[in-house]
Amino acid sequence: MDFIDEFNEIISLWLGGDSLEAISNASADDIFELAEKMALSIRYHFHPDGTPNRNFSFIANSSLSGGRHPCSYSECRIKKLDELVSFSSLYADEVYIQNPFEEVLIAGPESVNEISRQELIYGIYNYIYLKPLIEKGIIKYAQNMVALCQKHSDTLANPISAEIIRKENQLYSLLEDQLAERCTISFDIGKGAGPFLKFEGPKGIIDHGVIYLHLSGELPEAISRLMDKNLPYIFSRAEMLSEGMLSLIIDPIIKDLSNQEWHSAFYGTSYLCDNPTQMKIAAKLNSESYAASSSAFNKGMSHCLPLVYAKDLSAIVKLREKEGEAFSVYRDKVHSLLKSTNRWSEVEVAEAFRDQILPEINLIDKKIKDWKLKTRESLKEKVIFGTGAVSIGLYAGMLPPNIGQLVAAIGGGSAIAGAVMDYNKTLKDRIEARSNDFYFLWQANQ
Repeated sequence: MDFIDEFNEIISLWLGGDSLEAISNASADDIFELAEKMALSIRYHFHPDGTPNRNFSFIANSSLSGGRHPCSYSECRIKKLDELVSFSSLYADEVYIQNPFEEVLIAGPESVNEISRQELIYGIYNYIYLKPLIEKGIIKYAQNMVALCQKHSDTLANPISAEIIRKENQLYSLLEDQLAERCTISFDIGKGAGPFLKFEGPKGIIDHGVIYLHLSGELPEAISRLMDKNLPYIFSRAEMLSEGMLSLIIDPIIKDLSNQEWHSAFYGTSYLCDNPTQMKIAAKLNSESYAASSSAFNKGMSHCLPLVYAKDLSAIVKLREKEGEAFSVYRDKVHSLLKSTNRWSEVEVAEAFRDQILPEINLIDKKIKDWKLKTRESLKEKVIFGTGAVSIGLYAGMLPPNIGQLVAAIGGGSAIAGAVMDYNKTLKDRIEARSNDFYFLWQANQ
């Protein structure tokens, strides 16, 4: 049984027809067992084999994987998945996404809460959304649980772990200093929403420039004592640092980057990010790994070639399978253009599409148009000349009634055959286009 069939069967047997209702009402033990079944199925079916082409094999961050960080709003999650789908189908060999089922398994049954249930529901919906690319092996699930013998744990994992922890500590200090200077944290109580913390800061780190964290259960003493104060209450810099409040923003960023670095070290993948700040950090953490920006790629593509960006996913996947060699040539060409800058900023990627790729697409269009125009003009001349000569002859009484047989006998058929051959040339426009390195992209834009 392949992965899709097995995973569909797990969902069907455990959840029936309504995943939302089933997961919301299930016990914590049942939720854990469901997550365990899904995680083990993924572990069995997704074994990285061989050495991937690092330029086109990526490990995505949590937001591109449909995760809750940095924004759990459903529309934002879908938007990020759209970025992932577009980048994966038009550029990558494979993209590994963060595994929400494994996270519940690692946390254990005692840690199952409302957030666990919510992420499990989103994980299933994301699977259904990404199924066409999962089925083709373009989207895969990452595995952060790695089983090693003592020897490889000592020689391979421990040195990597020590280096990652060192980087994490350094990164935490840098982000904490930066956010303490540029971030504002306030406490308030919303009507019908209960108590919440509001984080405002640079968009490069805080998505949308603001994050709301709603508080439930027993409140920490530092928060509960504010209930009787004038609200909203704005925390001072000293309070933010002493209470470790910035960890609520920093910890998910560090966890994200650490997961990517572990996967890159073990499986030879490159980083795929959607946040410019996270992109810069990833490039510095592991200078040997390639780092790509899905948002930069998609914005450059959508601005210059909106028809490609708006194409149905199945149509792109089918074209990619049908034109495999053309896809590889186009993708290598795009890679060489973007690699030459050593950066994937939105400005640079947009410039590459606008200044170097779009002109090639326009050149193909012009060649095809000129080809068709010349061929059809030639065809029209032959048809007009042939029919004109026959018409004049008949009008003047110079041609007998059996003119068709006579024309064929004296070679007139060659003129007809020539016209047919010229018409046939008008059908060979893709042969003309195929000589261009960006033929695949041109074809996708039709």
